[in-house]
Amino acid sequence: MRFFARLFALLVAPLAFAVGGGLAAAAPTEEAIATLIAELGADDYAVRESAARRLAEMGAAPADALLAAAETSDDLEVALRARWLVQGITPTSPDDHPAAAAEMEKFVRADADARVLIMHRLLRLDDDAGIEPLARIVRLDRSPAGARTAAALLLREWRHGDPYWQGMRPRITAGLAASRRPAARFLQAVVDGTEPGSNDALRRSIDEAAAALAQLERGRSQESAADAEPEPDEAAALRVFHRCFIELLVAADRRAEAVAEAGRLFAADWKEKDDAGLTAANLIWAVERGLPEAVDCLDRRWPAFAIDDPLVAYAAAVAFRARGDGPRAETLASDADDALGESADPFAERLQAAILLVKWGADDWAIRQYEAVIDDPESPAAEFGLASIMYSEFLHDRSRDAKAAEVLEKVVTGRANGAAGEAEQALGRIGREAGTVRSRMHFFKACAAGARGDAEARRRLVEESLRHHDRDVDSLIALYQLPDNTDQQRAGARRRIERALEQLDEEIQSLPQDANGYNEYAWLVANTEGDVRKATGYSKQSLELSPDTSSYLDTLAHCHAAAGNWAAAIRTQALAHREEPHNATILRNLERFRTQAAAHDQKNRNSP
Repeated sequence: MRFFARLFALLVAPLAFAVGGGLAAAAPTEEAIATLIAELGADDYAVRESAARRLAEMGAAPADALLAAAETSDDLEVALRARWLVQGITPTSPDDHPAAAAEMEKFVRADADARVLIMHRLLRLDDDAGIEPLARIVRLDRSPAGARTAAALLLREWRHGDPYWQGMRPRITAGLAASRRPAARFLQAVVDGTEPGSNDALRRSIDEAAAALAQLERGRSQESAADAEPEPDEAAALRVFHRCFIELLVAADRRAEAVAEAGRLFAADWKEKDDAGLTAANLIWAVERGLPEAVDCLDRRWPAFAIDDPLVAYAAAVAFRARGDGPRAETLASDADDALGESADPFAERLQAAILLVKWGADDWAIRQYEAVIDDPESPAAEFGLASIMYSEFLHDRSRDAKAAEVLEKVVTGRANGAAGEAEQALGRIGREAGTVRSRMHFFKACAAGARGDAEARRRLVEESLRHHDRDVDSLIALYQLPDNTDQQRAGARRRIERALEQLDEEIQSLPQDANGYNEYAWLVANTEGDVRKATGYSKQSLELSPDTSSYLDTLAHCHAAAGNWAAAIRTQALAHREEPHNATILRNLERFRTQAAAHDQKNRNSP
């Protein structure tokens, strides 16, 4: 009969409070709260009802203990009643920064999907104004899955040696307060263990994080067994906790344990999804965190590294290269290349592999795959066109602009053996207009002319680019920045930029959910002139629509630089670099911002 007592719990008024508020005048002791929570599972119905009523009368005081009980209690009656008692909790606070307070008010009214986007916005508010409120969501969100998602976002910000994490640590601690929910417990362990220069704190942190991780796994298993309603990307959030635990072990130089933990991460994914792409992603993550020996764990699934999935084989090749085993890396890369050629859709799979290999920093193997698609006369028009465009952008990023232009020229003119109208067909299938691609081709030629010091050709090719597409933002920026501009030519460039900005504004108004329009407007202003405040707002809007996109972060960093906010420019550009560590353009921009910031500081020091 005890299970049916859940129905009677509906008669108990749930807690209703915001942080900083409460209904009770006297603060009850932790022991008294713990006793009452235990009594929620008493055999005597009257005792259960009395405990629930007394907890409700305490206002905010028992919130942390009730939330922890709702997730960790082995007594179903206790967990159910605790969960009901906290239904009125809200993580808002009157002390929040106005920008954070506005987001938190939206948060309490939003559905699950919208809440995740709001969490992303809180994470990226200026001056870390949203960090404490986001940590408070970890503490007080009614949904265990919501708490895990918020904690995962904060945990992703930690990198061993990251200079910005230390400023976040006290804000996270303030938001978590005394919470003992599993997600909060793990997050606090990481915060405590990353105190600079404290090896003892790191050791204690690892033990505490391991215990919290066990609670998280047990709680998620119980939710799954209870057929709980699925929450946004739960597996991805839990994966962040596992990865962060591995990173703690690496930071403590407990590499053997870190490898063993990586093996458990792989095994869990194989059991749950058997997703080869996820295995490759996890391995590359380990390589980027300085643990390439995690590749040895693959031997359990693919003995002697006879890997039958080309993406996993390439990821393993990247790991062996990082370990200094070039011959093994080349063998695996060759095996992956052969497997791609024998796949059911070799051109699409080669293109996917090329894109990933660029992100993984394996340029030579990426080039092999791009050129395998582009040079094969049998490649379909769509794959040929898309591979050519993406390959040309990769080459431009690596400052190989003459080659980039050559690649695009084959797209706009058609392959020598191609059928009539193939170029238009190829571009049409990937949603590109011939004029925009021709414009990009001439822009690359202009960059190549600039690199060899041919100012006349550079100007002519920039103008040719704009003739094909008068709103190409990179060509407009190049025109504005030409070093030999006369006053009249600079004024002409300004007029063209103003027209382009007007057109982009119209596009934004007609397509307000398209992040690219906001980004292009902001990029053009940040690199020329215009309303920098408006451009910064548009850039932030693009990131709200597409959180943590590296190219959009790059744009926002340029907006901060244009406003003279060098600290924000460097931090934002560092975030972009974190998302794409092998993007040469992003890295060059980061180094340039650091140089400019240092020069600015030196100038201020030298001024009277």
